[in-house]
Amino acid sequence: MNGISLQGKGIVVTRPRAQAGEMLTLLQAQGARPILFPAVQIEAPENWQSLDDALHQLAAYDWVIFSSRNAVAFALSRLQSRNLSWPTGPRIAAVGRETAKALREFGLQVDLVPRRFSSEGLLESPELVAVQEQRIALFAGDQGRELLEKTLGERGAVIDKVLCYRRGIPGANPTPLLHAWARGELDAVTVTSPEIFNNFYQMVGGLGQRWLKNTPIIAISPLTAAAVTTVGLAAPWIAPEASAAGMLAALMVWAQGLEPVA
Repeated sequence: MNGISLQGKGIVVTRPRAQAGEMLTLLQAQGARPILFPAVQIEAPENWQSLDDALHQLAAYDWVIFSSRNAVAFALSRLQSRNLSWPTGPRIAAVGRETAKALREFGLQVDLVPRRFSSEGLLESPELVAVQEQRIALFAGDQGRELLEKTLGERGAVIDKVLCYRRGIPGANPTPLLHAWARGELDAVTVTSPEIFNNFYQMVGGLGQRWLKNTPIIAISPLTAAAVTTVGLAAPWIAPEASAAGMLAALMVWAQGLEPVA
């Protein structure tokens, strides 16, 4: 990375532990000190009906879109637990590279991954422009964006949004994190969704919120960056792509002393 290093830097990773592995590995390879502080809790849906109904009629869909690794994990684990198999009919789209990787780990072929790892990127794909009267299942969690559902519906598709999981705020004690902050051991915070940032902001309380004003924040996307600036904090550094590698690239830009790109 052109001699730029994160050696000794304390970098907060706010993703759930189960999904933080790649980021932790990349940071450790750069000599950083990852500080894992999950700011979202992923839980099973309160009611499985929506997911079960969709899994039993998969063959009726033209497209099945997975919005995240979590959607893949919950949906396909449920599929297996019900002794169901994936039919040959529907094509599969993944919002990003990590989601596509998770699908392939379950043995499924992914037909569409956008070049821009986002809902916007997926909607730019030619395959999803002319979807008049096509049936599309959108496997997602609660509190997610409505952009895919809304836009594909406007294009004439029949959309079934399938709830696969819930997001919640963990009950973690922030005191150890705040103590590390007070000792000057916390150099930057990484956030990978608006929900994760908002949860983190709430979890660290008034003291942490004041310290955040002088702590660099690395956001995975412009949408996540908007959540940061909405609460009055300075513009964060934004990853060039929505992935762990993209987050590391943005951290390296920060480490060079360069300002965030407006």
